[in-house]
Amino acid sequence: MVGKLTERQEEVLRVIRNFFLDNGYAPSLTELQTILGITTKRGVVNHLEALEKKGYIIRTSEPRGIQIVSEDEEVYEYLVGIPILGYANAGIPMVLANEQNLGLLQVEKELLGKKKDLFGLIIKGDSMNQREIDGRNLDEGHYLVVQRDCTIEDGDVVVAIVDGCATVKSIKRDEEMVILYPQSNNQIHKPIYLDRNSDSIINGKVIMVLDNPQA
Repeated sequence: MVGKLTERQEEVLRVIRNFFLDNGYAPSLTELQTILGITTKRGVVNHLEALEKKGYIIRTSEPRGIQIVSEDEEVYEYLVGIPILGYANAGIPMVLANEQNLGLLQVEKELLGKKKDLFGLIIKGDSMNQREIDGRNLDEGHYLVVQRDCTIEDGDVVVAIVDGCATVKSIKRDEEMVILYPQSNNQIHKPIYLDRNSDSIINGKVIMVLDNPQA
């Protein structure tokens, strides 16, 4: 930690911690505004910015995107914390798409540019091991950085939710169907063909692959 907290900042941090303990997730700006009796959301943001600058929290671009920093974890102003929400299966979509809290990817802002609304996933399987993004293969165990609500073109790598399970594939679309196709040296993997009006969801576009030295 890099700064001593004022009494009010200690109160804000205590409220965030207690909310986590009671609910299992971070409070929203509106909830903090109500609990703390602050008249404007800008006032809440000012406190959060101070806590982040002093190294007590990390804020992400996600809704409820507040992460409390443990005493032995360093945080820097020039890093963006991207929450790892679970696994994306590079194979048959069998990993349930339940959001989890698997920690944060800390990425320098310069690497991300102005991209927002980001989350991270961990690759399982080998159906995309012949595809590269910026020179990095989508190998099992690597991290994916995914951007929600962005323009998706044919040939992009996407995260799709099929029958409630997350899968990562390249995408191609025509007037009738969406094709999610593998790019692998393992011939067992085949495309998935979806009706354009199916209940499957394209959850975002993979914009970055990060090596995982521990994989």
